[in-house]
Amino acid sequence: MASQRIERIARNESAFRDLNESLESSVHRGRPVEDFAGFVCECGDPDCEATVRLGLSTYESIRQDSQLFVTLPGHDVPEVEDVVRTNETYIVVRKHDDASDIVEQTDQRLGSG
Repeated sequence: MASQRIERIARNESAFRDLNESLESSVHRGRPVEDFAGFVCECGDPDCEATVRLGLSTYESIRQDSQLFVTLPGHDVPEVEDVVRTNETYIVVRKHDDASDIVEQTDQRLGSG
């Protein structure tokens, strides 16, 4: 069972992921997959207002796994997630097992968010 802190961070990140899903289905809808677009940083800080720019196809590939989130470098929380991919402008993090149930339950694409 996740601690309250881990649960809060996972829920914050899931909320940012939901916002990005809305951006993808509305603002970015119909754009060529090779386009770059702005998404909100999916870090655990509820006050983060940073934008992450990445290709639409890259965003889509990250979203294929509900355990993956995209953040700015330095916005990762090592107690909750591991950095699995780095780029000059963003990193991709994977949730630890103790947060995995939370992020799966809140994933809109799995029909439970």
